[in-house]
Amino acid sequence: MILKIAIVPVMLLSILWRNRLEKRRRADIAAEEQAARNASARREVIDLRSADIATLQSALDSVTFGACLVSPRNEPVTEPALRSALATALMDAGRFESVSEVIGENADDSPGLMLCAARLHALTGNEDAARQILSVVVDRQLESMRIASRGLKTHLAEMLAEPLRSAPMSISLSDSALTEAGPLELLSLSGREDEAKALASELAEVLDKALRSGGDDPELRIDGLPAAAVRRSLAALNVFAPSGGNPPFPARS
Repeated sequence: MILKIAIVPVMLLSILWRNRLEKRRRADIAAEEQAARNASARREVIDLRSADIATLQSALDSVTFGACLVSPRNEPVTEPALRSALATALMDAGRFESVSEVIGENADDSPGLMLCAARLHALTGNEDAARQILSVVVDRQLESMRIASRGLKTHLAEMLAEPLRSAPMSISLSDSALTEAGPLELLSLSGREDEAKALASELAEVLDKALRSGGDDPELRIDGLPAAAVRRSLAALNVFAPSGGNPPFPARS
């Protein structure tokens, strides 16, 4: 009798343990299946630059329902990026009536979508509204860059010169290239051209002074940046805002 009584708890513990093992096994299987689904979804590649409207719309619908897409470089494609690409394609096709719905109500959370909204205003005849949006976007961009540069004007100059390395883009508020413009171009397009030129000139002067003080040292680094990178930034800034005083520092490679 005593033996029977002792067996019961052992049996219960054994059942409980087996149940736990089964739950864990099922959870592991479910996790593996989910990982497989995610991996499968990530193999769905979309090139936002070349995709047509139908492809972009289909991709946006799938992402809205939880799909995960990547670019040809295997980088995640976000929903705002898809919306921006689709809105741009629609505007390029002259289908302005469909753009507002694609941009959505949360455009303020995405600089790309805000630039699309600005372009839409310009295309539909409201350039003042377009400039107001650009002004907000560029202020946010400049604030983020100033924080990222940690107060170093050389680093801020490099970030602002990045889109200018070949030459400033000559674009209008209604151009599709608006979404690819850098902060200096956007600042100018927003109606604050004097501010843009002054900022470019100020930073160019900082870079010029730093390079001149460094002489011809081939190993020269300025705030951690190679001298060659600083020279490229200076050349780009001087193209955007030509110096009215001393000639620009030679942009050697």
